[in-house]
Amino acid sequence: MSSPATTSTPSRSWRDIRQGVGARTLSRAGRRRMMRGSVKLGLGCVFALGCAWAAFELYQTWESEPARLKEPAHAAPLKQILFATDGVLDRAWIDRTLALPKGTSLMTLDLGALEGRLLASGQVQRVTLRRRFEDNTLVVTLRERTPVARLMVQVGAGAPTALLAAGDGVVYEGIGYEKPGLSRLPWLDGVALRRAARGGFEPIERMDLVARLLSSAEGLVPQLYAGWEVVSLARLADDQEILVRSREIPEVIFSADEDYSRQLAKLDYIVDTLRTHGALPVERVNLALGGQVPVALQETTRLAPARSTAATAAAYPTRQQRDF
Repeated sequence: MSSPATTSTPSRSWRDIRQGVGARTLSRAGRRRMMRGSVKLGLGCVFALGCAWAAFELYQTWESEPARLKEPAHAAPLKQILFATDGVLDRAWIDRTLALPKGTSLMTLDLGALEGRLLASGQVQRVTLRRRFEDNTLVVTLRERTPVARLMVQVGAGAPTALLAAGDGVVYEGIGYEKPGLSRLPWLDGVALRRAARGGFEPIERMDLVARLLSSAEGLVPQLYAGWEVVSLARLADDQEILVRSREIPEVIFSADEDYSRQLAKLDYIVDTLRTHGALPVERVNLALGGQVPVALQETTRLAPARSTAATAAAYPTRQQRDF
């Protein structure tokens, strides 16, 4: 008799048991509280961003257009202007240029407009204006340009006017300088000035090269520099040469592409050598040719007539050239 077949039941674990507990649900009151918290957080963020933007706009308006801000009823007027400069401009020029009405409030000053007035002359290179509210003071600090040369300018049928040129090429009238100091500056030649749209003249191109030559000469060969009368830029654009006319040498040619200190040392050596040997007056020194420096000398030979008469001897100039 066969035994009945038995079917084995697969084993089960606790993971197969259906759980009767569902996810916890929030009550209606809890959902309302959560929603109110989210709304409050969003409104707080919006409020903070709005305050930051308003503060930024207020700062921008204060710096650029302070007149747009409503002046407080009890704003005190400007008491004083503190002034400092590294140049020659004085307090009278500051007061005349700023032209601030009496009783002006420090808060309503348009610093941008005041800066433009101070820069308009060309003599001032940089301006710093600062309000000091603790004592109602405007602090003005100037950095002025330094002239390196003079030039004579005639506009239309007007009379020629002497102007000054700074190392960055800016041309300006010049106020407060002592005449003996200006008289030591050489004159500029070979310059074509162009009118600027905002008034005055456009800066002279490549004036920085000329300024470096003049500064080097004043520091390295002051005795020679003292005799420099005219500096010409006529050859600068095409030949990269700067021509100097002095009381001792009618024409000295410098290369704008070579080291100025080396050229000035050669010039000093040539002049000293010619003086030591009692040479003839120098007509031209060309330092722009590199190695050898041709020096043109001027000789005056006195020729008498063939017959012994009472006629006066005439002088005929001839030229000689030596290389150094």
